[in-house]
Amino acid sequence: MEYVIETEGLVKIYRDRGGETVALDGVDIRVPRGVLFGLFGPNGSGKSTLISILIGLSLPTRGTARVLGFDSVRESIEIRKRLGVLPENFGFYEHMTAYENLEYLAMLDGIPESEIKSRIMSVLELVGLRDKADAKVGGFSRGMVQRLAIAQALLKDPEVLILDEPTIGLDPSGSEVFRGIMQDLVKSGKTILVSTHLLRELGYLCTHAALIRQGKIIAQGHIDDLSRKLSEARGYVYEVTVTRDPEKFLLEAKEALRVAEASIQGNKVVLRVMGEAEKELSRLASNYGLVSLSQVKPGWDEIYVFYQGGGWNE
Repeated sequence: MEYVIETEGLVKIYRDRGGETVALDGVDIRVPRGVLFGLFGPNGSGKSTLISILIGLSLPTRGTARVLGFDSVRESIEIRKRLGVLPENFGFYEHMTAYENLEYLAMLDGIPESEIKSRIMSVLELVGLRDKADAKVGGFSRGMVQRLAIAQALLKDPEVLILDEPTIGLDPSGSEVFRGIMQDLVKSGKTILVSTHLLRELGYLCTHAALIRQGKIIAQGHIDDLSRKLSEARGYVYEVTVTRDPEKFLLEAKEALRVAEASIQGNKVVLRVMGEAEKELSRLASNYGLVSLSQVKPGWDEIYVFYQGGGWNE
């Protein structure tokens, strides 16, 4: 598998008169090409420190980080040429218009002058701000500023996007626009790393993730692999709908399988079973007019709680 972001044994220690603070402690992550990858963890877990190292703004104490094959220390300029970045707090010149701000950034990024106008209008259209191109940023709401920040991250048409808490400040409609943009970009072949503590808002978009706590990666991989381990430990959840006698069906299921918990909602029976049981449930339910049977896979919020060993606090 090809990885566009890789770190190995990444350590970052901050030192001051008060002593040492370990921000990253042996971090290994691997982000495959063409996926939406979530870096999930509470505030203070090391997410922003990791991003700063990846884009060459901070030096690791030990270990290595590579983006698109380039070393983040020796080749950070090459990385930034190919990278679109949305930091958590992105600032614009408030006395300038949205267009003027993007024009200035486009020139700094070395975008050919002949392409600047078309690119600016294209990204403004993408984030729903085309009609605000000539409006001064000082009059923008927090959500509009955030959408403009997303637009600047897309100006270079980057191979990889790194977005730090991208939905903070967005209203529901703005968040919906953002999620649609991310899905379209991944479909076009781009790789996106999203760092966030807003798991329930962005988690379901991600196919891959790394979970970080106190500077350490505690789990990472495809959602199917991570959810499988959870199901093996806590049971597989199935929803079974029958046309008659759901109570009797449940009794038979409990006799035949290791049912950890169950509930009945009309003719739908929801069971948590220790071990995979789809075939056996199908056989049993066929005697009660089986309508549908499906496994309910854990979401990222459940996966997070499982691996962290505690509740999620937004």
